[in-house]
Amino acid sequence: MAFFKTPMIRISNNLFVKLQHYNPTGSHKYRAAKYIVNKAISDGHLKPHGETRIIEKSGGNFGLGLAFEAAKQGIQVDLVIGLAFSPLKRSLCEQFGARLVGLDLLKNGLQPKDIIFTMLRENPGKYFFSDQFNNPENLAAHYEETGVEVVEQIRDEILPGKAVALVKGAGTGASLTGIARKLRESFEKVDVFLVHPSTCDVKNGKFSAHIMEGTMVGVHPPFLNLDMVDDFVSITNAQAVEGQKMLARQIGIFPGVSSGANFYAASMLSQKFEQTIFITISYDLGEGYLLKQILRGDPLILSKYTDSE
Repeated sequence: MAFFKTPMIRISNNLFVKLQHYNPTGSHKYRAAKYIVNKAISDGHLKPHGETRIIEKSGGNFGLGLAFEAAKQGIQVDLVIGLAFSPLKRSLCEQFGARLVGLDLLKNGLQPKDIIFTMLRENPGKYFFSDQFNNPENLAAHYEETGVEVVEQIRDEILPGKAVALVKGAGTGASLTGIARKLRESFEKVDVFLVHPSTCDVKNGKFSAHIMEGTMVGVHPPFLNLDMVDDFVSITNAQAVEGQKMLARQIGIFPGVSSGANFYAASMLSQKFEQTIFITISYDLGEGYLLKQILRGDPLILSKYTDSE
């Protein structure tokens, strides 16, 4: 598969950010969607212009990637998107050609995963469940593509004996694991810092409400082995929002909230360990998340979030 390379930006002498919103459909999730769709076609689970539809639960970004990649092959996509996710992302999924399903069931309190299993059970043979939380092509995309890009872009900065660190959160854990594995194959000393909301404790299976969509989504990230994590960085809602502002004011790009959490954590660590090269990921842009806050009646600047929220 051809690479669609996204830029790596130097923020300071030892801090770099990979800007994944330059992918088609605007996020790092496109890479997994591309791999999953094309592998399903090669394995015979999907046929170009065939009757089998893709079904998936998504907060928006993965759904956008699926809709775009599937449309190139004449394959239809049905998405179950939880009511709490950005209305802009929901609308964009429709603009890219996906059909949103299960809305009445969501309003009646069913969870997206339960709706998926109900539709699969009631419509045998109609759907291919892309299942980003369990599909190994999700991990392959970031090991074979994103990780390779990161190594190529950072190689000249890593002198013999110099440490490199990856700092990012985990939803499925596929991008963290894939990039980390490729880094560790390529460089002598690599540290991995897992960014997580302060209301969650992945080591002990504690998951609570927070504003960092796509990170710690209520289950242990299935592609994440905690043995590969060297340290954990707890980030509050307020710090994640501050990270958004920091990146916007430094390079003129306003990221999503989870990307803001990544950037805040990486910035702190890069100042503490000046001899280490730090890499973090900006997954997508943040306008859709701001729109969600506006529609909920929150002010445009989200500084009202406190550490206790």
